Amino acid sequence: MRKTIYIIIVFLLALSAYSEVTWEVLPESTNVVSQKSTQLKMTATWTGFETVSVRTPRLKELKGALVNDIVSYNESKPGPGGTQHTATYVIDLLVTNAPGSVVETGLIEVMTRGLEDQEFSSSTVPGVVLNVKRSYRFLIFALAGLGALLILLLFVILKKARPRSAAKEEASLEETLLGELEECKTLRMKGEIAAYFEKCEDILRRYLRYKYALPDLDSADEKEALEKSLDQRMLRAAKELCSVSFNVRYAGYQPSSQEEKRIFDFIKELLLRNRPCRTDEQDELYIN
Repeated sequence: MRKTIYIIIVFLLALSAYSEVTWEVLPESTNVVSQKSTQLKMTATWTGFETVSVRTPRLKELKGALVNDIVSYNESKPGPGGTQHTATYVIDLLVTNAPGSVVETGLIEVMTRGLEDQEFSSSTVPGVVLNVKRSYRFLIFALAGLGALLILLLFVILKKARPRSAAKEEASLEETLLGELEECKTLRMKGEIAAYFEKCEDILRRYLRYKYALPDLDSADEKEALEKSLDQRMLRAAKELCSVSFNVRYAGYQPSSQEEKRIFDFIKELLLRNRPCRTDEQDELYIN
């Protein structure tokens, strides 16, 4: 019976104890860049049921870098030999040394204290050495800027070499009126014949006024038309169509479908005949 009690007491004492705290130092990378941040991860590990206090590691011999920030977190989970504890410290370092040199953490001071200990016990952990490499970020930005400058220069050269194909030409009077003429089809389809003839007549009169300087179509004679380079047959046809339009709108005349189509086709043919020819980009290649 006494032997059993003795075994139990020894077992409980073993459970209440904790194993030695071990440290692991892992750099984010052994190659760092000047004026950039890098991280150093330090993890303390021990096993047991007793609470252990671990202070933040101190890099008293740090050379070639500055400590920006330290983030810590703890974790405990049950294990076969007792509860397994970890205390992790993530140290953010700003590299200050120039490329080609090194960053040395030196010996890192760590301090731990058990529940029954009166004071913290201090020890050191071997540090790490980090190689400072040259940053190529500036070179990348410089090459990107040079590429953008070359593209802009090429664009300017092409624009000067072929200004006609690069510049957007404004729509001519004929093209503008052709667009308005196409809208007249909607009026005809809706059966609004009077409005259809009114719109067509307005387009015809405006074109003759701006193109041939004929302010009043009704009073214009054939001699005046010749002076303005307007064909006499065109002048007679335009007057006839405007007369039909007047009768439709004010005299109640019911035009035939042929007359409706005739005024549209006449105006369209007149505009297409005088529309300026655009030089296509492919045509420019052959001309040049």
